[in-house]
Amino acid sequence: MKISLLVPEVNLRPTARPRACPYCKKSILHRHGTVLKPIKDHKIQREVEAHRYKCVSWGRTFRHYPNGVTSKDQSQRTVVLAALMYGLGLSCSAASHLLGALGAEVSQITVWRDAQEAGEALRRSRPAGRVRIASLGADETIFKVRGREVVVGFVVDAQSGKTMGFEVLFEGDGQAFKKWLEPYVKEFGVEVLVTDDNDSYGVAASELGLSHQLCIAHVRKYVKRRSKSILEQAEGEWGEQEEKYKKLEEDLKRLRGLLEELPEEGEKQIGQMHREYLWAQPPTRGEEGAKAKEKASCGYRMRMLTLELWNKWQKIQLYLRRPELSLDGTNNASERSIGRSKVRYKTMRGYKSVEGMSNGVVLTQWLYSGEDEHDLLAEVIAA
Repeated sequence: MKISLLVPEVNLRPTARPRACPYCKKSILHRHGTVLKPIKDHKIQREVEAHRYKCVSWGRTFRHYPNGVTSKDQSQRTVVLAALMYGLGLSCSAASHLLGALGAEVSQITVWRDAQEAGEALRRSRPAGRVRIASLGADETIFKVRGREVVVGFVVDAQSGKTMGFEVLFEGDGQAFKKWLEPYVKEFGVEVLVTDDNDSYGVAASELGLSHQLCIAHVRKYVKRRSKSILEQAEGEWGEQEEKYKKLEEDLKRLRGLLEELPEEGEKQIGQMHREYLWAQPPTRGEEGAKAKEKASCGYRMRMLTLELWNKWQKIQLYLRRPELSLDGTNNASERSIGRSKVRYKTMRGYKSVEGMSNGVVLTQWLYSGEDEHDLLAEVIAA
């Protein structure tokens, strides 16, 4: 991905008079002197020139700085560079050392503060105009905050891959997921939810009235893992020479083949396969006071696996039945969104607060948003 970053220019002295007093907004101003302001910038040695003005109406004096300079001891260029270095994956220490080597001596905590202020500004900003998103992708990941794991849910446009938002999740049931996703569904007019095979998403999609596309990649991995486990158990229960074992092995292979090809009659074939295992009985529960119930047999596990896929087949095949959605059947868009922030996170031991984590995440999401140009200073000013 090509990222174009716009870094502000810094002048040595003001090139124009201020238009009005910053306090009373009156325009009659009197030039009141010139002062030298120390500045930290990798292209400017030590200081710039600032002009002082006196408001004739208000009687107060104020400083008028050159472009790229504020009351801070860093230039806006240094502030933006520090935040960008942090967002691109450098640690605060590494960013501090790099800026120092370039000639702008800033501390680690200054880099952290610049990144946090940029993140706060980006969180306040909102995209212009109302957009409509037909398909919404959702997934969760884990960040560490003060040594504790915090679950964060990401929401993306499943077609473009653009991150639409993220939220800290305190519960993982269907109602909690519904509460999390409902505002996005209402705001963007969502029709389809694209997720992994977490059952909580199914509950949320059903209650929100959405069609549900399961990530085919997750389903294939899940079935491959279950198939291996069932076969290993069957080998111990029946032995490899048993006819039942050979049939089970063939059926599992056929099941995986159906998931690769996704034929129209796949649902019917899985239903037929399921009926062939109705003879397998569920494990009996132990009597009252028993430590544990009986372990499920390999035949019963196969029965339940085919039932699960039979029930989910419409969700697995949705993207083929609705080509107008331009979906690929996976939840890769959500995983790529999470990966953008994980690049930054992997260089850290964790965040100190949820607020700091949120600022770090929004900064990295903005950096990799796919826009042609990224002007962080303009975003901060606009917020």
